[in-house]
Amino acid sequence: MRRIALLIVVAVVVSAGCSGVTNQLDDSAPDGSSGGDGAAGTTVDDAFLPFAFERPGTYTYETYEKDAGTGTIVWDVQSVDGENITMRGSFTHDGKTEERTATFTREEALVQVAFLPGGEYASMTMFSPSMNGVYGNDFRVGNTWTVPSSKGTMTYEITGTKTFAGIECYNSEIRVNGSVFTDACYSPDHGTAMYGVIYDEDGTKVREMKLVDYERN
Repeated sequence: MRRIALLIVVAVVVSAGCSGVTNQLDDSAPDGSSGGDGAAGTTVDDAFLPFAFERPGTYTYETYEKDAGTGTIVWDVQSVDGENITMRGSFTHDGKTEERTATFTREEALVQVAFLPGGEYASMTMFSPSMNGVYGNDFRVGNTWTVPSSKGTMTYEITGTKTFAGIECYNSEIRVNGSVFTDACYSPDHGTAMYGVIYDEDGTKVREMKLVDYERN
């Protein structure tokens, strides 16, 4: 049942694409900018693109799920050769460890990582379909933009910077009709998130993934 749900999530991610929604920024800024502190448009340095890894490295995350407890996910990015990435993923939970190595292109990464051990955590927290609204956008603190949602207005805001395992990232908060639904902290330099959390309608944390260690290979 869990794998079926994951397949649905991956299908939504793929159909949504990774190109961002810069054409749907908050119309309150007359020049087309996001209405925050930054200038209009997006530059190479401050835009987030998923899995734009520039170098090998090992990322270790702690996971939490309300009904399943805690675990550990390790992403060992073994090589980055142009558009091709080789990554070994492992997931330790309830005393058991699964691991698998895969090679894929950046374009395939969102789907391929979802099927590495523990990949559902990434697909449903840091890279959930709702987070597609951050991809390709300007990550300067204070910027905010909105996109249409089946549940009403979805607002994204870069609320500040945080540091996890020595990596600084931009915290992106998502609100649906004014209530916080999820937030995640993205590093454009690393092409991934350092942190991601999902809340239920009552504001209770139901799922979390947090970087606790990073080693540059």
